[in-house]
Amino acid sequence: MPALNPIKSFGQPVPFVSEYKYLGLILDAKLNFDSLIKRAVTKASDSSFALGSLIAPKSTLAIKHKLLLYKAIVRPIMLYGSPIWGTTSMRNLRKLQVFQNQQLKRIVNAPWYVRRKLIHQDLKIHPVLDFMKIISKKFFEKLPQIPNVLLQIPPYDPAVPSSLKRPRAMLDYTYENFPTIKRRRDVSTIAENLDP
Repeated sequence: MPALNPIKSFGQPVPFVSEYKYLGLILDAKLNFDSLIKRAVTKASDSSFALGSLIAPKSTLAIKHKLLLYKAIVRPIMLYGSPIWGTTSMRNLRKLQVFQNQQLKRIVNAPWYVRRKLIHQDLKIHPVLDFMKIISKKFFEKLPQIPNVLLQIPPYDPAVPSSLKRPRAMLDYTYENFPTIKRRRDVSTIAENLDP
C-alpha cells in the first residue's frame, strides 16, 4: 500500500497522532473520550485534594459551604466541555458519577450504609447525567444566536439512528435508556444505494 501524502497546514506537515488536545479537550481517534474522562476525574480529584482541609469530614465549615466549594470549583473542572463529550460511553459517565458520590459522601461525612440517592436528594444536587443535560440544553439553546457560517449547515434529524451519538442526542438520555448498541447501518438502504 503506498504511503499517504501528509496533510499540510500553512505549508507545514501535520503529524498523525492518536490523541490531540484542543481547547482543553482531548480528542482521540475513536472519539470515545476515554482519556479525556480519565484526565477530568484526575484533575477534579486534584482540586478536591487541594481543598481537602476545607471539605474534609472533620472540617468545621458548614455543609452548605462545602457543597458550594464542590459546585463552584470541583464540578466545573470535572464537567468542562460536557456538551461536546456528553455522548461518551456509560462506563465513562459512571466514573464521573462515582467520583461525585465519593465527594458528596465526604462533604456530609455520611456512613457507608446511607444511600447515594438520599444524599443527592438532601443536598438538592443532580446526578451527573442530569446536570450534563441541563448544561447541554443551555448550550444548544444559545447556538442559534451565534453568528457563524457553520450554523447554516442543514440540521440533522435526531430520530435517525445514525444521529444517536451526536452531542444534541444526549438530551434524551437517561441511565435506563442510554444507547449501548453501536450504530448499525440498515442493510436494505446500502443495497439500494449500490444498485445503478
